[in-house]
Amino acid sequence: MPSLSLDDLNPAQREAVLAADGPILILAGAGSGKTRVITYRIAYLLGERNVAPNEILAVTFTNKAAAEMRERVAALLGENAEPPWISTFHSACARILRKEARALGYEPGFSILDEADSLSVIRAVIQEAALADSPTPELARARIEQAKNEALSPEQVAAEAESGPHTAFAHIYRLYQERLRAMNAMDFNDLLLMTWRLFSEHAEILERWQRRALHLLVDEYQDTNHLQYLLVRMLSERSGNIAVVGDEDQSIYRWRGADIRNILDFERDFPSARIFKLEQNYRSTKTILAAAGAVIRNNRERKEKNLWTENESGEKVTWYTGLTERDEADYVAREIASLTQSPNTRPADIVVFYRVNAQSRVIEEALVRRRVAYYVVGGMRFYELREVKDLLAYLRLIANPADALSLERLTGAPPRGIGAKTVEVMKQLAAREEIPMFEAMGRLETESKVALRTAKQAGTLYGWIRELVAAAPESTVRSILDRVLENSGYLEYLGGLADGVSRRQNVAEMLAAASAFDSERGPGGLQEFLERVALVSDSDQLGAQGGRVTLMTLHTSKGLEYPVVFVAGMEEGLFPHARSRENDDDVEEERRLCYVGMTRARRLLYLTNTLSRELYGQRGEARPSRFLAEIEPALLRRISPEPPPASFIRPLSASAPGDSYVDLADSQLPQEELAADGLRIGTSVLHPAFGRGVVRRREGRGDSAKVWVNFERGGVKLLVLKFANLRPIAD
Repeated sequence: MPSLSLDDLNPAQREAVLAADGPILILAGAGSGKTRVITYRIAYLLGERNVAPNEILAVTFTNKAAAEMRERVAALLGENAEPPWISTFHSACARILRKEARALGYEPGFSILDEADSLSVIRAVIQEAALADSPTPELARARIEQAKNEALSPEQVAAEAESGPHTAFAHIYRLYQERLRAMNAMDFNDLLLMTWRLFSEHAEILERWQRRALHLLVDEYQDTNHLQYLLVRMLSERSGNIAVVGDEDQSIYRWRGADIRNILDFERDFPSARIFKLEQNYRSTKTILAAAGAVIRNNRERKEKNLWTENESGEKVTWYTGLTERDEADYVAREIASLTQSPNTRPADIVVFYRVNAQSRVIEEALVRRRVAYYVVGGMRFYELREVKDLLAYLRLIANPADALSLERLTGAPPRGIGAKTVEVMKQLAAREEIPMFEAMGRLETESKVALRTAKQAGTLYGWIRELVAAAPESTVRSILDRVLENSGYLEYLGGLADGVSRRQNVAEMLAAASAFDSERGPGGLQEFLERVALVSDSDQLGAQGGRVTLMTLHTSKGLEYPVVFVAGMEEGLFPHARSRENDDDVEEERRLCYVGMTRARRLLYLTNTLSRELYGQRGEARPSRFLAEIEPALLRRISPEPPPASFIRPLSASAPGDSYVDLADSQLPQEELAADGLRIGTSVLHPAFGRGVVRRREGRGDSAKVWVNFERGGVKLLVLKFANLRPIAD
């Protein structure tokens, strides 16, 4: 292995890399090179401290981050060096459970259910339980996830239940876990919960994995939940060698269980801990960094850090205010189209962030009008497409014949005469004989309730799948899929559908994915392939979308950076979200989310808001986000209605009728048409119901003409001019 050079590290980074054994907290501000420090720390342990590769475990949150860490470590160590274990939390737990599952009564080939499959099981459990106070399947799934994140078993939830609804939920949770156990399946959260149970109940197994994680490194520690915290404490308890890297200012997942106290209280949990601060930012301009810092300094729950950079000052942060969300979207699309005319800005250099998914529609429409290619992160994932999930059902059943959920799906993909009644007979037979439902399918010819033709179809399906189950340990994933397609007639079935061409293309992409995996893994990797598919995340979709502008929610933005960033919808009630306004902790989380979005920007940052917004079918007035007011005006380039920012501290309905608003789109209307009704932009008007107001925008012609009027009492209203009964009045 080549000698490790630390010349690329600044003094603070070098100090953290060279730290002695024991607990270490590395506070890494946005863009300060935390991944570099982690990878150099691993290389230093291996190369200079002679730690064995099988004594290191580094965990992070996304497959993308783990892959980047592995690549960087490999580059530092050289081609022939044995790689250490670098993984996501869930992948690490899945690997542990594959080896130790029998200690908990599971088989190593257990299935990992995605959210949709988990919800299907919960829905079936609720229907069968028929309880008076049953929650909705969606609510039940959310509460089960919360209970698992807090390491609560069904028995503990039942013991704490106080009333009918609580008792009903505890019952559903228990039935759900029993159903998963019968299927030899786990959901996403079970991977952590079952690993914790394993370590809690089997001291010898815990000790074995403590030796495997003699040096434990944890990335993004501020995003760990209670269960992950417990696992980290257990694994590091024997050696005391734990190095965590994170930034409490970037803790944005409280809604899914992340506990900021884990990083804030690190010194309490590990009294001998040493603290290292990485405060030099390598990503953003001085102006962007100053603006983001001005926002985050308003939080109380944080450790003091002073980020700085040697980068240039750069351009001011642009703050644009539109009358409506359409104005906002048109501005964003127009600015993107202009930026991409420059040779130094590609569409792939630009991202548009928003607080809620519903905001994307109007932005997408504006981009389409400007002929700007874009990509929405968090839309339908490839592995959630129907035809892909159908094929995955075959693979999951082959890997785990106890997976009744996958069996039910594939019996109808393609349709083969095995309907709901036959499936119910299979369930009854399985329960009576105490066998998996798959085995019951092979015995249907003995059941008088099933037509002989249907039973033979089921027997044929059972036969060739059983052959693939036996062959799977020596087969590639691609060869298994080829056999599935050949035996099932699935491609012919797709060919008969109206959208069959596109669906067959998706199947071809699935085959390509399997081939790529096989070239890396070789035969016998079916379980690993299914595990990778189950643990893929939204951010893992990025990377192959070159040439397109990216659209995503702010919660998906962690770990990313772009030369140009737009943050849309900077309004009270939207960002910070209405659900957070009554709770200081929630407001601080929203502020951290704003900080994360702003610090994704390297060169240009745009913040946008509107005076009126329609969301979920309701239009209302909008006030600029408090986060905008926290940025020093000297850092901003303001594009707004008049008068400037001081006016946003009062409600829109109190705006002065004489405020002007310039909209270039209105200049395209013929002046004679504007003069015919006397309703120019800025004209004061009287409405019989809303009273006095000012015309802010007009659109369309003739009977379809519409106007936006800012009324003194009612705020902004959109009116069809033909029926508006507006009367121009003197100021």
